[in-house]
Amino acid sequence: MSNDNLTMTERLSQVATRANALCQTVEDQVGIIQAELATNSQATTEAIDLAEETVTSYLSNARGEQSHILLSRNQKMEPSGTSSIQGFNTIGMESFEVTKEGVIHARPENDVDLTGAGAVSDFRSSVFSGYVNGFFNILRVKWKRNSNTHPARIDNNWSSNFQQGALTSACYIKVLNGEVEGAMSEVKAFPNNWQLLAHQQAANSQASRFYAPHTKLDLHSQEGEILICLFGTVSGFVNLEQAGWGIFPELSRV
Repeated sequence: MSNDNLTMTERLSQVATRANALCQTVEDQVGIIQAELATNSQATTEAIDLAEETVTSYLSNARGEQSHILLSRNQKMEPSGTSSIQGFNTIGMESFEVTKEGVIHARPENDVDLTGAGAVSDFRSSVFSGYVNGFFNILRVKWKRNSNTHPARIDNNWSSNFQQGALTSACYIKVLNGEVEGAMSEVKAFPNNWQLLAHQQAANSQASRFYAPHTKLDLHSQEGEILICLFGTVSGFVNLEQAGWGIFPELSRV
C-alpha cells in the first residue's frame, strides 16, 4: 500500500513503530557495551590485583634473601652495672635503672630466669618459642626524666657514623608503665602487651644518605618501666611483617 493512501494517523503509527524499534536497537547496543565494559573492568581489576600480588611477593622474597649486618653495638643488650647498657647512651635522665631479667638461649629449656619475675617465660609464650642460634638478654628498664625538654632517649649509637642510607632499627618491647615514643613505631602486636617496634629508612634521597633518626626510642613519660630486648640497627630493609626481628651479625665480629 502506498504511503500516499495512508491516513495521517496510520503514518504517525508507522513512525512510532520505527522509532520504538530504533530505541530498542539503541538500548540493546547500550546493554552490549555496558556488559563489555563490566567484563573489561573486572578483567582490569583482576589484572591490577594480580600485579599487586606479584610485586608484594617479589618484595617479600627479595627482602628475605638479603643479608643484614648489624650497624649498632650490643644488640644482645648486656648491661653495664645497674645504671647503663654496654654500647648505649642515655640522655635527659634523672635516674636510669637496668635489671637483667634473664637470658634467652637456644631452646626454652635452656633459658635462664635471673629474677623469678617471669619475663623470660612471658617472652617465650608471647613472642617466640622456637630455636635461637645464640643468646640475648631481656632487660627491665626503669627511668625518671630530668627537667630538660630534650627527648629522653636510649641511644643505640646513631652518631657512630655507621647508620646512614637504607637501614632498619627495631626492638621487642613491653611497656609496663609510662609511655614511649620516637621514630620506631609498632609493626606487630603480640599477646601480653609485647610489641615489635621498628623504623625503616630507604636510601631514595641524598638527605637519607647522610642521616638516621636520633631518637629511635623516646622514654617519653616523666617516669616509666619497660621490658626490652634485641634493640639494634641493621643494613637494608628487613622483612619485618613476615619474618619479624632476630639476632644479626656484628660487623666487627664477621
